[in-house]
Amino acid sequence: MIAVDVMGGDHAPNMVLEGAYAAACKSVPVMLYGPEAFICGWLDKKDPLWGRYAITVANAPDVIAMDEDPVGSVRHKQQSSLVSAVRSVANNQCSAVLSAGNSGALMAAATLVVGRGEGVERPAIAGFLPTRQGHVLALDLGANTECRPQHLYQFAHMGNSYIQDVLGKQNPRIGLLANGHEEGKGSSLVKEAHQLLKTSSLNFIGNVEPGDIIANKADVIVCDGFAGNILLKTMEAMCDMIGDLLSPEEQQRVQNLSYKGVGGALLLGIKRPVIVCHGKSDAATIENAVHFAWSVSRGPSRAESRGKS
Repeated sequence: MIAVDVMGGDHAPNMVLEGAYAAACKSVPVMLYGPEAFICGWLDKKDPLWGRYAITVANAPDVIAMDEDPVGSVRHKQQSSLVSAVRSVANNQCSAVLSAGNSGALMAAATLVVGRGEGVERPAIAGFLPTRQGHVLALDLGANTECRPQHLYQFAHMGNSYIQDVLGKQNPRIGLLANGHEEGKGSSLVKEAHQLLKTSSLNFIGNVEPGDIIANKADVIVCDGFAGNILLKTMEAMCDMIGDLLSPEEQQRVQNLSYKGVGGALLLGIKRPVIVCHGKSDAATIENAVHFAWSVSRGPSRAESRGKS
């Protein structure tokens, strides 16, 4: 069963409920966390026979706003939809959780309530970015804006494990995001991380530029959360701009490759699957995220990617 934070996101609760309901209609069991009376009323209006689907409603009266302090809100709003949904995964009531709400609070709740995997110093948001031939896994996409070289080294190992365990691709190519291919390019963080990765057991191919991502020159892109979040939002904006110039069929293909098609990103380094959805997620994006969470939760345990030291 997938725990859904109904109150999280710019378009919550209606778009979140629409997406979760659509996924439930396709046989994905969901547990909806939020004000019980409102959720049940919404469902009754949407479909008086909604009880025939695998939908469970769990009362969570409090809401964590998008601009609230992450750690403070998690500690003081234990009955919020976000914390309650995360707790359901920690106590094995649900197999995965997703939220389009306050990403900092989601990361804090996942860390404090569920816990990090063995050896992991920093969880990282790992998502798929569009390329000419499919997708490439990139991390961190925004969980950690301040990183040390050791963190990027661990991100590389987490991404490597995910690609191998989940997608079955052995010896994936690991690239380090930089402003040039040369070993000496990049900030001090990138340079030091490069040296660590160069001596690792990973298939490290060196520095990669944004153009290399589009050209599928790597299977995993490693970066700090500040650079990764800018990369993600730039590619989202480009997909939207390009989509306006394409035919309906081509627009659908671009959307399938964007965050909307995947639905969400996995918070790697946490003991159980936690899916971070875009704050702007619409109903279709939430539905895709629920399916993504379901596929992740049903496979071998890989949300707990270990950080190598």
